[in-house]
Amino acid sequence: MAITQEDLQLTLDTLQPATSGSGTASNRLCVVISDVHFTDGTVGTQSAEETVWADFFSDLADTCENQHIDQLTLILDGDVVDMIRTSVWAKAGVYPWQRSKPEFKECLHKIMDGILLLHDRPPAKGEHSGGFFYHLKALPNQLRETQKTKRKPSADTTPTTVEVLVLLGNHDKEIFADPDILKRFYEDCLGQPLGELTPAYRAWIGNMYFGDPDRFTAADSVPWLPFYWGDTDLRLFVTHGQWRDRANCLAIAATDGLPGWNTQDGWAAKTWQKLNYRPFTEACFGDTVAAGVLSTFIWRSKDELEKAFKTPAAAPPDLARITRILDELDLYRPSSAAVSRILHETSRSSTDARIRDIIENQLFRALKDWLNWDYTLASAPSSQRLGLTLARYWLKFTESFLMYRIQLQFVRGVLKVLDWLERIRPSSVYSEDGASLKNLLAFPTFQEALLQQGFQIHGEGHTHIPLQAEADIDSPTRKNFTYVNFGAWRDQIVDKENGGYRRRGIGRSLYVLNLQKQAEYRYFVSDNLNWSDQMDKLD
Repeated sequence: MAITQEDLQLTLDTLQPATSGSGTASNRLCVVISDVHFTDGTVGTQSAEETVWADFFSDLADTCENQHIDQLTLILDGDVVDMIRTSVWAKAGVYPWQRSKPEFKECLHKIMDGILLLHDRPPAKGEHSGGFFYHLKALPNQLRETQKTKRKPSADTTPTTVEVLVLLGNHDKEIFADPDILKRFYEDCLGQPLGELTPAYRAWIGNMYFGDPDRFTAADSVPWLPFYWGDTDLRLFVTHGQWRDRANCLAIAATDGLPGWNTQDGWAAKTWQKLNYRPFTEACFGDTVAAGVLSTFIWRSKDELEKAFKTPAAAPPDLARITRILDELDLYRPSSAAVSRILHETSRSSTDARIRDIIENQLFRALKDWLNWDYTLASAPSSQRLGLTLARYWLKFTESFLMYRIQLQFVRGVLKVLDWLERIRPSSVYSEDGASLKNLLAFPTFQEALLQQGFQIHGEGHTHIPLQAEADIDSPTRKNFTYVNFGAWRDQIVDKENGGYRRRGIGRSLYVLNLQKQAEYRYFVSDNLNWSDQMDKLD
């Protein structure tokens, strides 16, 4: 569906107000990264190694100094703290779509405790690594120290101002469900005390989500994270991208005088505001896959393996390999590949039969539970509902036969068919080739209303697939427009050419420079691809 002028005007009206300055020329830098997915580590750690973050912030400080940057804006484009991939939900028997249960908020606090423990720690003595949030909060001081080290004593030492903004993703939306958790995110993760959030920021967020600039005026209120961000001086418009993915936002039916929306309706800021952004703040089908199947299966399997081989009489096999594989399952794309990977492992002749039985039993149980939850089918894309229903009844019918491998292979086949159908006939404009012209023309950035304001670049993350494309759009403003997908700052599992798998790290940063003092504007992408012995622990 075409974007309406009303939606475009509302989008422009709800952008962050321009930063007030002295009117003198300044050098600005904006850096964007996405999908860092910091978890509590209970079902594996998928984010980049700590040494990567030390290098990232060091490079950022060097760039600011070398380019004489006056204003730095760092955008974290969604999925920063991952509240879905954790064992906490399965242990409590409460899941992200069960927000009315009294244990729900307690689970959120346990998850946040684990995330901070792993990703806010300072470097150990003699190391330069340390957690991401530690480095993030130390960034202003790091910029000052870099400036002192590199500049001559007589040079201007005006410090670089730093603004850090986090956009809403689909794996961190649960922090909106509890103001106390959102407050912890601002203060403990970002180092932004509530009392220091500016009135302009509070009004911006209230206006974006509710059309009410006074919504978060109170000093003890906790503003949501912005859904999109744009800056005309930098010519950049950014949003996470889940609004194009039916599995990771919620379709809403029209009811009680309120409009409905699904991904096929495209960018609809006015409708979203009327719905209080429920498609992106409530639980969705993707949560059932990440928390209900994979995380639950990983935790149960490790727990059962530990129990089974706890006593010396059990003659325990070496569990290091299977534990590592379990912790890496979420690094496979699509989700059916994770099921294929674990079934491939249990079918190996070298796999201990006791391990095989535990793993296949727990996988069957996790899939059965997932398919039996009413929320799974209710939230699933319509194109997948029939296949999931068939799989549900197949498992029910064959459960008494105890032929887990045959049953699991059937479910694996259903998931692969669903993945294939989604590729050839996606339920929205989202697809793996996100840079096609059809997709580019669905973005608000490339509509004339925004192009007239000076926008040139549309950025998003979400897909974990780094992409870029140049759009040929007939516009009187300018002729060159760019789409950039930031991919993800996390590890991935890839197939080796001669068979087998290998883990490696990936990351991408977009740098946008508007050096007004030199009358220079340019932007570039910095890709980070890394390997290590730590990643190679499993052959």
